[in-house]
Amino acid sequence: MNTLFSCNYSRANISSINMSRQNKSSYKTATPALGEWLRQMRLARKLPGRAVAAAAEMDQAYLSKVELGQRLPTKEQTLALAKFFGQKPDFMEARRIAEKFRMEHAENPAALQALQILNDSPLKTG
Repeated sequence: MNTLFSCNYSRANISSINMSRQNKSSYKTATPALGEWLRQMRLARKLPGRAVAAAAEMDQAYLSKVELGQRLPTKEQTLALAKFFGQKPDFMEARRIAEKFRMEHAENPAALQALQILNDSPLKTG
């Protein structure tokens, strides 16, 4: 077996190959994914999915897929969700854009470098 690095910790042999095969959905981030965050807000308010879906003009099945991280809401749906949950529209849209980037580039090893480039050269507005 080709191993880039290996370590023994608590009698468990952990190799870089095995680590790279772990389910990436089990990784936790400091900021929850958009869908998880929406679900947290919905549950905190004890709202049924159908009420939130209706406010965003989407069907309940689509909202469920958004909450599970399988789909993204449109920009218009995102603005409707921001209004419904009392969030700033720009912040909600920024979360949607970040989630889109995450979904499209999660497996790309250059993604972190791309983010660093964006951080070093902020986008010009106006």
